Amino acid sequence: MRRDRTGLAGCSGCLPIRGAAWPRRGNIMTLTKVLACALAFAGFCAAPIAASAQDYPSKPIRWIIPYNPGGATDASARILQIAIEQNKLLPQPIAAVNVGGAGGSIGARQVKDAPPDGYTILIHQSAMLIQEAAGLNDFGYKDFEPVISINRQCMVAGVSETGPYKTYKELMDAVVAKPRSIVWGGNIGSANHMAVAVMETASPGADFKKVQLGGAAESYAGIKGNIITLGNFGVGEIVAFRGGGLRPLAVLGEKRDPAIADVPTARELGYDAVFCNEHNLYAPKGTPKERIAVLAEVFRKALATQQVQKEFSEKLGMTMEVLTGDDLKKKLATELERLRPMTAGMKN
Repeated sequence: MRRDRTGLAGCSGCLPIRGAAWPRRGNIMTLTKVLACALAFAGFCAAPIAASAQDYPSKPIRWIIPYNPGGATDASARILQIAIEQNKLLPQPIAAVNVGGAGGSIGARQVKDAPPDGYTILIHQSAMLIQEAAGLNDFGYKDFEPVISINRQCMVAGVSETGPYKTYKELMDAVVAKPRSIVWGGNIGSANHMAVAVMETASPGADFKKVQLGGAAESYAGIKGNIITLGNFGVGEIVAFRGGGLRPLAVLGEKRDPAIADVPTARELGYDAVFCNEHNLYAPKGTPKERIAVLAEVFRKALATQQVQKEFSEKLGMTMEVLTGDDLKKKLATELERLRPMTAGMKN
């Protein structure tokens, strides 16, 4: 494509648009060429935007779950994946892949470094903000394109059903009386780490010995194997593990959760320990806005289905507040600043 003296892209046989003489009577062919070139130029400019949305996705989307199977993040993703496929919300499949390790950082980094084309996406929990606030990672939520908020659940303190602690007060009294005598296990820098930090803050003098185990499944196995005494779990994980020897002591929420209504909140027991974990969907930084909009709409429709709402509520103890765009970015920024003082000691 050549450029004429107006500086605009032109085509063979086109008249200059600016200052062009109106064709004389009978010169219909020349006028036709002018109109054709103008329309072609307009179409050339509009094509990339239209194609970005209309042709997407043209191949499977890879969805990274940055934790091992068995936890709330994995369960949330699988429920949504099934809903999207069963309701035919996308013309291409979503392939969910578990990439666990380093408190979710390994999988998150894979997405951060992926091509920004909308074919690699990430579900992540509050751990991304926690790690950024604590200085545990060299990247944060601004290194991604936030797509949509997914769900929220409050954390629960859990111990062995056959262990010495029958109540939350017994546990906290013991660790205050003898700091670092009780072992907590989980993902350092993750939501369950934040939960135990909140428990310590609400009980002056409390200091659990902390060991890196992994996510909810690993913490549960650690309690069952007497490797650790305390773990922090989402409500849905408590529902799944409770019959297998796990005793929930307190919900770290503003109110009791209907899924485990017999478990009191820490606040009811006199401890101002509140922490809830949130899941969001992200894409690599620079992903076209049109594709972000497609993803947001697909997941919005999936979240609105009865099957997702029922499973989130009954199986996982999740609530939903669907946010996208600037509303989601504003919430993430606010939460990051709220977490900064609470994560001061995490890096050590």
